[in-house]
Parts: sequence; C-alpha cells; structure tokens
Amino acid sequence: MSGLLGGADDARDLAVSVQHAFEQPDKGTEFELSGFVDVAGLVRRLRHREREVVAKLRCTEAALSEQRLAAEAARRLDDLSVAGFGAIQVCVPELVQLPDQRAALVSPYLGIPLSAPSAAALGLSGGAVSELLATLLARGVEASGCIPRNMFCHSGRTVLIDWEDALLVTAGAAPDQLTLMKWDIAWSDLFGDDLRLSDQIPASVPGGAAELDGFEATLAAWLPPATTRQEVRRHGIEVTLASELPVSEAAPASAARLGHLAEDVLPPQLGVFHTVLTARLRERHGDAAYAALLGQLHALVKHPRPTVPELEELRRGWVVELFSAAEDDLLGEAQTLRQLVWHLDQLVSTSGWAGACERAEVTEEITSRLARVVLATLGHEELDLLLRGSCAQGVLGLCSDVDFELSSAEFPAGYQPAEELLIEALGCLGLAAEGSAARPVERDLVSADGRVSRDLHEWFELRRPGSAHHDPGWTAALLSGPSADELCRPSQYEEQGRELTAKYLWFESRAALTRLAFTAPGLFPRPVTLERQLTALPGLIGDREAAELRDLVHETFTLREAADPSRLVGGQAERECSRLAERLDRLRQRLGLPGPQPS
Repeated sequence: MSGLLGGADDARDLAVSVQHAFEQPDKGTEFELSGFVDVAGLVRRLRHREREVVAKLRCTEAALSEQRLAAEAARRLDDLSVAGFGAIQVCVPELVQLPDQRAALVSPYLGIPLSAPSAAALGLSGGAVSELLATLLARGVEASGCIPRNMFCHSGRTVLIDWEDALLVTAGAAPDQLTLMKWDIAWSDLFGDDLRLSDQIPASVPGGAAELDGFEATLAAWLPPATTRQEVRRHGIEVTLASELPVSEAAPASAARLGHLAEDVLPPQLGVFHTVLTARLRERHGDAAYAALLGQLHALVKHPRPTVPELEELRRGWVVELFSAAEDDLLGEAQTLRQLVWHLDQLVSTSGWAGACERAEVTEEITSRLARVVLATLGHEELDLLLRGSCAQGVLGLCSDVDFELSSAEFPAGYQPAEELLIEALGCLGLAAEGSAARPVERDLVSADGRVSRDLHEWFELRRPGSAHHDPGWTAALLSGPSADELCRPSQYEEQGRELTAKYLWFESRAALTRLAFTAPGLFPRPVTLERQLTALPGLIGDREAAELRDLVHETFTLREAADPSRLVGGQAERECSRLAERLDRLRQRLGLPGPQPS
C-alpha cells in the first residue's frame, strides 16, 4: 500500500483533513502543475503528519474499483524492472470515505511527473517505451494510464499512479485499440514526434458487439446510420490521432494536452466536436496554421482550478477561437466572429427595444456563422438554418431564447445532432437556444402527405438568416400558405385560450401585427421582422390604429422584459396584464382580427 496510515487515529485525522480540503479549498490545497487544469475541482494537495499528499475525489464505488485494480497490478508487476525506467512500482492509494457516497483516493505527493518539461530529457528512447508497455502486457496488465503524466522517476525506479481505466488481461494479450491510441498520443507528445507505437505493438480487433465509449457514441450520431461499431471506432481513432499527435512546427502548446482539456472544459458533444474539427483544420491548413491555433487556445488557460466565472470565460474564448479558425474555409465577412461576440457581450444587460433589436441582429449573425461551421464539418451543408420566434422577428429580449432549426425535406423534424451542437456552442457564448425539439406542436398547416406541419404563428416567423422577409426555406415546396379563411379564424394555439401572463401578451400583440402584415394586399414580400411590419402599418390600417398597435407591441414587450419577480411584484403585474389584454381585445374587435377568447 502507500504506507500513509499508521493506525485508526491516523486514518480519522486524514479523513478530517481531506474532507476539509475539499469543502473549504484555499490556495494552499490547489494541485498546481504545469499543463494540469483541474476543471471539476477533484484534486487537492495537502499536508498530513509532515507529509505532502494528493487526494482525488471519486464516488465510493469507483474509488474502491480503482484501489483494487492498483493492488492487483502491484501484485502482477512485483519485482519488475525495465531498461530505461528501472524498478516499476505501483502506487496503491489509501481510500478515505467521505459523506454522500464519496471517497478520496490519497497517495503521497511524488513530485514532478515524466510529462513535465523539466523531466522530458531523461534519455528515454522510443524502444524503451515499447519495451515497457510490452512487458506490462506480458504480465497481464493493460494500463491505458501508463503514460508520462502518471509516471514519476525516483532514484532508479518509476512509480505509476492512476489505475481507474486499467484492465487485467490474459498475460501477453494484445491491447485494445483505444489503449494503444492513448499510449501513442501521450508518449509521442513527450518526444515531440509520432512514435508510431501501433506499428510496434499489434492491437486486438474488436468484435461486432464492441461497446462504444461516450466519445464514440457521440461520434456515431454524426455518421451515416449504416456505420458499424468497428467503423465508428476506427474513425474515432483516426480523428483523435490527427487532432492530438505532435505538430511538426514549433507549437507553444501540446495538442494532446489541449485535446484532453477540451473534453473537461467544453460541454460533452462540443468536446467531441473539438477533436473532429481540429483534425479537419489540421488536414486542410497544415501544421503551421494548427500550431497557431494551439497557441491561441493555450493562451486562454489562465487558472489551474478555474472558478465558475473563469470556466465560463474559458469556454467562451475556446468556442470563439475554434470556430474563428474554421471560418477561414468560408466566405469572408465584414465582421469577424471575435468582433461579433465582443459586440454581443456589450449587450448582455442592455434592456429596452433598441437594445433588443441590436441583440437580435448580432445573435442572428453569430448563429448563422456557427451553424455554417457545424454543418460543413458534419457534411450536412444541404440543411436549412431556419429562425423563428423573437430572434426571427428581430427583437430578442433579455428573457428570450434563440429559436431555430437545422432541417430539410429529408430531416423535417430537424437534424438533432447538429442542432444539439449548435445549442451547446451558443450556450458557451451566453445565448440560450432551442432547436426543433421545442417547436410548437400545433398543426395549422399540414403537407399533402401529412409528414410536415407548422403552427400558424411559427409559419409567420420562419425565415433564413440574412432575409427580413418571410423565407421558409425547404418548407415552401411542401406547405401552402394559410388561406384567407384560415387567417380570419383563431389558430389552434389561440383556441386553447389566453394565459394572462406577460409572455403570452407579448406573443398576442405580435400575432395581431403579423396577421395584418400577412393579409394586406400588395405587401410583398411579406415582412417578418417587427420593425418592418410596424413601418408598413399606417398604410394598412391608418395612423391612429397603427399608433395604438405600435404602443401595444412596445408595452407588452416592456412588460415581458420586466416580468421578473424581483422587479415587478404583487398584483401590479396582474393588473397591467389585464389592462393590456383589454386594449388588445378592443383593437382586434375594431380591426376584425381573430385571437384568443377575451379575458
């Protein structure tokens, strides 16, 4: 074992110290090491009875499993020596039970790992690495964690830590393809050159029922449905190697370390997308351009254990740099993505109508840019990006999400993998978004075969980015616009009755305005943005009624923005909703417009 504990009292004292280190962390307990970023806050360094120790937080079941694996690996590797590494020792951690089904694996602090820059010139050779890995396999230990960051050299011996993913196999068995890939990336990173370990150590061939890991399961959703599991694994290994093997140009940062960090920093699917996109960028632009991107990503990493705001800042910067690099494949734009995101940040707390119009314009451009990169990378450039909701109508309030879909006649319900990626990317920029899964369920307009349908109000809002007019993309070929009769009666949503809320009244005032814009003779193409509809209003219903409807649209918007309990409380909100609802009822009655039943 690690030899940390001297008895029951010692064990209790260690448990108290470890629990305190995780519950009340301070600068003194951070585990600081060049290149290591503890995103989830799962590692602490502390002092126990005059010894420096490192504690890793895990659920109890996983901690027990790792401790058992380490103990068995220690038994199998007993008395093992390998040229270049000396005696091989396994660090078996102590398990410290903590509250809430958690435990900490505690080991002595072993100093600087083999992966640190100061340890990189120890005279190792690629042949010594191959011999080490082959010798472990010969003893029945397949340790994907047998890589430089988990190894510590001390006076003729090498200590190995981190056994959570180790496999105990038949002596001499060939390693799994994923294990070999991890070895190849990590050891090549140490040497700054591709060691091609796969040419020296043959891997096992997975069977048809090979279980996909989380990375592969995400990747599989982006590949054709007929792709086999073996093909998914092969493709995953190819893109990971292309993304994380050392670059030939002098790079200020390690591709392998940044690839590992991307999985921790970014949301799950975006972490996989980082690998796929960087592999694509490296292939298209070469190592020099890739080295520059690595430098830009590395410059974003400023804290070994980032706080929540620091992590949000890191995610935002990562998405901006990653997607900006990919934009080189696309048409030149007047503003860079970096400039657009900076502009958006200036509007993060800007309230009012003018701010909402400006926010919608910037958000639309950002959404379009990100979507183009996602679709180009996934090979689905045939999909339409269709906007709907407040963003489509050009007024994105502080309470509103970005409503969109990436769809086509082949994917009428939206292409979920691409939509989920775009939602994650927008979220990293502070934009809440919803895809096809959040579309209205009402079916006012239905295609001849019944496969495609739209809610009436959703239909009014549909447009592709760059157009201020009604532009429903691929749906135009399958759906006929609403008839005059349909426009003159309540929609399915309106038939459900009015909700006396600020959100509903904001919808209701926009619905009245849009109906007028879509029924007016000679108003072609039909405007979708509220500003264009309001501009056309006097010519449709006269100045007096146009002024009243403009006031209602603006007042319901203001109420929607203020519908925060901390800003509008008690019966004031209800009274204001009732007053605006009565004005809407009277206006619709004068203009002969349908709508929900009066309050």
